[in-house]
Amino acid sequence: MPDMLDKIFCDKKIELDTVKRKLALPDVKMRIANNNYEIRDIRMLLESTTRSSIFAEIKPRTPFKGELLKNFNPVDLAKTYADNGASALSILTESSYFGGSLSTLEKARVCVNIPLLRKDFIFDEYQVYEARAFGADLFLLIATWLDKNQLADLLALGKELGLSALVETHNENDMEKAFEAGASILGINNRNLTSGKTDLNIARRLIPIALQVPENLLVCESGIHSRSEIEEFENLGAHAFLIGESLMIAENIGDKLREFTGDRKISTTN
Repeated sequence: MPDMLDKIFCDKKIELDTVKRKLALPDVKMRIANNNYEIRDIRMLLESTTRSSIFAEIKPRTPFKGELLKNFNPVDLAKTYADNGASALSILTESSYFGGSLSTLEKARVCVNIPLLRKDFIFDEYQVYEARAFGADLFLLIATWLDKNQLADLLALGKELGLSALVETHNENDMEKAFEAGASILGINNRNLTSGKTDLNIARRLIPIALQVPENLLVCESGIHSRSEIEEFENLGAHAFLIGESLMIAENIGDKLREFTGDRKISTTN
């Protein structure tokens, strides 16, 4: 099987050329100036909450399992997540493999008041401006695919625009790159991006390394299915959890999210 991550990034490069022709960078910058929304501080929010912090993900499908939730309304889902205790939303904006869109990010901006992560395959400065223009508070960078200098440059641009970056790691080499690039919000992804399989031992191995810098904020990603797993990783030092599939396929999404947060008393109309 070809490396899925390489394939997605390769296709993303081709797609981005078309996107830039349709909406040039000066127009994106003008959109930022016109919107000028206030950035929601993810670090402050996570440090102030008394519940387990969940980045609840809007992910219509995956290249490994296909469609996750039939006939869903992403805006309604965003509201359900916010009403049931999500600390932030992770919104897939990649369309070809995950069925996402920037319009979901833009619409979520006006219907919920929690931070929004743009989750995409970002390698170009244009995409960082784009994230700011369409309503993101932070954006994803994948250390496996980016070199140290790319990471540092994109982190610096994000900072200039007021955006934080979640730097996703999969192994010790990724973690070293993230440290050298100056990342302070680190993700540990338990999913093998070639096979789609998850292994929680990745987080068990990498969390102690990530916490060598005490002020780092640590997000455990993928493969979380139960409250007991969240408690285990919180005890190891994780500060937040990015969860998509377990929520998207749950019989009752609100109930499942409240289970993950550890707070079943949150009221919801859903």
